[in-house]
Amino acid sequence: MNAFSTVTAAALLAAGVATAQTPPQSDPSAASSPSQRQATGSAASESPTPNGADPGAASSPHQHQAMKHSTSADMQEAATAGATPETFVKTAAQDGMTEVALAKLALSKSSNDEVKQFAQKMEQDHTQADQQLGSIARTKGIAVPTQLDAKHQAMVKSLSGKSGADFDSAYATHMAKGHAKAVALFEAAAKSSDPDLAAFAQKTLPTIEVHKQLADSLEASTGSRSASAQGGSQTR
Repeated sequence: MNAFSTVTAAALLAAGVATAQTPPQSDPSAASSPSQRQATGSAASESPTPNGADPGAASSPHQHQAMKHSTSADMQEAATAGATPETFVKTAAQDGMTEVALAKLALSKSSNDEVKQFAQKMEQDHTQADQQLGSIARTKGIAVPTQLDAKHQAMVKSLSGKSGADFDSAYATHMAKGHAKAVALFEAAAKSSDPDLAAFAQKTLPTIEVHKQLADSLEASTGSRSASAQGGSQTR
């Protein structure tokens, strides 16, 4: 089993173990003293933050997990874009083209086998998804972007200026954050009023979720290596 497969298996296994071992909600009456019971009961009665900043307010487990990378505003923006056919097509197409551009950049710049294998998968999967989305959109007369806008060009330019472990870490972090928002985008589009786009989003969402898991694992791996490299250079 290669290194990337090990990372993939570990990520999926960890997700399964975490789900299986989630403890039941504690009963306030089980506190060891009256004061602890009172404190526990008070905490349980508190309402979540109304402005949506509380990660517990996320509408799905995937969005809850994504809060470590994106703000509630990021997630809401993605969900809003996914709710309308035209904005979904535009956003998904721009994000997909960016994924492919960054994947090609990673394949040319990185010497990390895990990063290169991940990038290869991103290029393949997103190219295929972009083609399918474009085909559906054109039958409906929805304009499909054919080149990156200024915002996404800036993302590619920013990463192109990095190299070595710094590039690997930045690329993995960008992938984790980007796919967190992509999950929210496709979850919203899966409920679209357009049945064809909704079906496309429903079919593609599981792949995006796997990408997110792989990106999280890659981020953890490259982040540790980057920190080790920096620590080693400081001790010399």
